[in-house]
Amino acid sequence: MTEQHLPHRVEKVLVIGAGVSGLTTALELARVREDGKPRYDVQVVAERPADQTVSVIAGALWEFPPAVCGQHGNQLSVMRSKRWSVESYKEFRKLAPNAGVHMVTANFYFGIKVEDDWLERTKMRELQKLSEDEEIDGFRRMTGDDIKKVPASFQVKDGYQLQVPAIDTPIYTRWLRDQLKQHGNVKITYGKRITDRLVPQSANLRKEWGVDAIVNCTGMGAAELAGACMVPLRGALVRVPMSRWPKEKRPKTAYAISKTAHQQDMVFIVPRETHLILGGLVDPSEYDTHIGKEYTPVKEMFDRCKRFAPDLLQDVQLTDADVDVIAGLRPYRVENVCVEKEYGFNIVHNFGHGGSGFSLSYGCARETIGLLESMEGASFRVVDLRPAALHQHADAYTDLEAPTFTTVQLDGQEVSVEQPLYA
Repeated sequence: MTEQHLPHRVEKVLVIGAGVSGLTTALELARVREDGKPRYDVQVVAERPADQTVSVIAGALWEFPPAVCGQHGNQLSVMRSKRWSVESYKEFRKLAPNAGVHMVTANFYFGIKVEDDWLERTKMRELQKLSEDEEIDGFRRMTGDDIKKVPASFQVKDGYQLQVPAIDTPIYTRWLRDQLKQHGNVKITYGKRITDRLVPQSANLRKEWGVDAIVNCTGMGAAELAGACMVPLRGALVRVPMSRWPKEKRPKTAYAISKTAHQQDMVFIVPRETHLILGGLVDPSEYDTHIGKEYTPVKEMFDRCKRFAPDLLQDVQLTDADVDVIAGLRPYRVENVCVEKEYGFNIVHNFGHGGSGFSLSYGCARETIGLLESMEGASFRVVDLRPAALHQHADAYTDLEAPTFTTVQLDGQEVSVEQPLYA
């Protein structure tokens, strides 16, 4: 059986999910041009529109990995995430001060001397180098006088300052949606939920939606679609309207502090266009997002922020009618952030960003496109069944005849499979 009826490359893509990862991936796909024309036709399908996803509940202050929320110990994953975050930083910097993106001064504080912690020392040095190379802006090590400004009860011993993107998530997700509407090669379908494992139904899905490949950007939904080990990290934010301050006195600086790995002592204060965001809550494996001002950890979180910035928040009470609480689930994957190709199938995964969905969005989207492009030619829908030894000790297999290809049914999908011939 020949493979002539199969396309030679991916041209039509189904993106599942309309959070920040799904919409950013779709937008980056839509922007790709070849000979002056769109390279891809993009179909986005999601159960809910962007403004009803967990993305709009994110704190969305850019951070360089390893991030505070959803820190991965896998060093390869951290290295990849660093590249993705810098790519995203550059894109957000170009957007500011539009689309709900603003560059703000951010003070990051620590309850230890940075030099005394290998991980934080390495991270700080990399940030300093990135600032020197002008890939990011405004690195400055805190002085003793800076540290003294923090209330003594927080026992802050060190810190540094950066200029980073702060994203007003409702405004920005609307901007993403509107950008997609301007591209004639994009179609968005809401109200449709895709369930069950993707691999067994991938051929039927591609046929149903008329696409060559699928990109999975489903966040927590990846537990079902990809069989991934996902852990929800419940978070909550207190929102205070910016109108509470006279225009000339509105806060412009972000603050972040986390003294322990358990992270229930966090302070997170971020100025946005419409609200001042107060945060610092991580509840692993908690799915209920119907929490509010009466939830004890939320009260403690608000009190920490008020103790940290008493002058700024002196007239703000959690019980005020115009102060509200929003909660959501950070989609944390136990192994690492997943930007991977489902080997042998026309599926690319882009999920598991924990609390770093915005910080990693553009970098992950661009690597996703690279994985789609790698499906072109002979590697398109190919399962390599040759032994690992062939790749590791090629000289011992010099007499092995070149493999031939045949077409088989694998989990309901017609795939091209290499059949090795042994002497």
